[in-house]
Amino acid sequence: MDLTSEQVHWIGGAAFVVVSLLMLVRASGLWRWQWIPWLLPALFVGYGLESVADVWIHGDAVPVNYAAETRQHLLQGGSLFVAGVVEALVLSGRLSTPIWRLAVPMALAVTATVFAAHAQHGGSADAAAMALMQVQHRGFAIALFTAAAARGAEVLMTRSAASRHAPGATASQDSPARLRDAWLLPLLIFGLLMLTYTEPAMRHS
Repeated sequence: MDLTSEQVHWIGGAAFVVVSLLMLVRASGLWRWQWIPWLLPALFVGYGLESVADVWIHGDAVPVNYAAETRQHLLQGGSLFVAGVVEALVLSGRLSTPIWRLAVPMALAVTATVFAAHAQHGGSADAAAMALMQVQHRGFAIALFTAAAARGAEVLMTRSAASRHAPGATASQDSPARLRDAWLLPLLIFGLLMLTYTEPAMRHS
């Protein structure tokens, strides 16, 4: 497809922004369309496949020294793909145990770790460009770690509250409910950061 690294980041960022915004709007009560929650597993599966197919997507525009990044993209892509499939099964009711909802924060944490330790292409001659890319990828990592922590806390609090109270009690759900959609804000920020991703002109293989 011959897409540059910037273009790949922009496409992914746009997808995260759109899905996060739609889910936040639904959480506000403005739109209650039942298909909106299904956008999350679709996003994770799609972004996971994009990460796995990253080298093919770049085509002739693939950067030099890209082997380490390719391995990292396979790791993050695989984790997001699995989380997307699990989330779809949770939404469909096929996986009803609350612990399965931890798949999303775990995948976000794995992806954040990949971004935090992201290998940079370009070579030592592009030291300034590499420093810029490191800063941007660490920003991605911070946003995703925050989203993972918020989503994970909500899942664990909901599970804990459900185990402490009798069936049918609703008061226990108030606190987790307030946290239920908080994780979407750092996810939105991650998408916005991806949309602003830039790197100086660099050599391609």
